[in-house]
Amino acid sequence: MSVSLVLVQIDGKQQEIPLSKPVQVIGRQTDCQIRIPSSAVSRHHCEVSIQDSKPVIRDLGSSNGTYVNRRRIAHTELAAGDLISIGDLVFVVRIDGKPGAIEPEECYEDGIVAVGGGGGGHAPAPTPSAAKPGPAKTKAPSPAKKTLLDSDSDGSSVAEFDFLDEDELDNKQPKF
Repeated sequence: MSVSLVLVQIDGKQQEIPLSKPVQVIGRQTDCQIRIPSSAVSRHHCEVSIQDSKPVIRDLGSSNGTYVNRRRIAHTELAAGDLISIGDLVFVVRIDGKPGAIEPEECYEDGIVAVGGGGGGHAPAPTPSAAKPGPAKTKAPSPAKKTLLDSDSDGSSVAEFDFLDEDELDNKQPKF
């Protein structure tokens, strides 16, 4: 079984991240296999693993939560076309090449969950009647887009953002 996450953005950019290890941690910390240096993402935010030949996502106690199809989850099985929201990013689950082509703008709008807005930055848990947005929107393949994630020599991926980690900020503060 081939499983990957396709990062989609509102401007149409997308980047496929193959999940080549049995367990891959997503978060801000440098030891995560998929690193997202954003303050909306916890150091160890969530993990995706293959259990009984099925992809499963588990929140690792993140501050802002992990969402699948706009529902906050603790642990759930993933299906092709599911939309995962982590911080301000949206990923489409691709299993064995399905869904084929993806409409990034629509998937982003269908999958993004507003997090924050004061009071600690926690998003409210959706109501049980929250509708599943359905399978990812698809389109014909387009020419290569600018890379949003780069792979390190160890096989991990890094999102390209201009954010500093809080630890880096602490080290740059003037000392009195």
